[in-house]
Amino acid sequence: MAEKIKLHLLGANPNEIKEIHLVGRYALGVNWADDHGSIYPFVFLRKHCPCDQCAGSLPDPLPEGETWPTEIKRIEAGVRIGWQSGHETRYPGVRLREICQCALCVEERNKS
Repeated sequence: MAEKIKLHLLGANPNEIKEIHLVGRYALGVNWADDHGSIYPFVFLRKHCPCDQCAGSLPDPLPEGETWPTEIKRIEAGVRIGWQSGHETRYPGVRLREICQCALCVEERNKS
């Protein structure tokens, strides 16, 4: 009978956030555990809020108060953003990584 071999993932989890920081005045930067870097403009993050309340129902363009964060906090599962309108968005790390708009990530998604 053949012996089962267990394979372990090597390297850092690409969906694990290492650090968050502001990029200029209008964007959130995320450094990932695998040393990838992402930049998310606040307008982009607000428009892509994954909550049931926002999905597909946000006007275009968004009112100015909707796109300005009052709080950005790293939480265990990802990032929480409080908006000037009073709305709160929670982005799991996996979701943030999925919507990274850098050239490398966009190219990888287009291959699929």
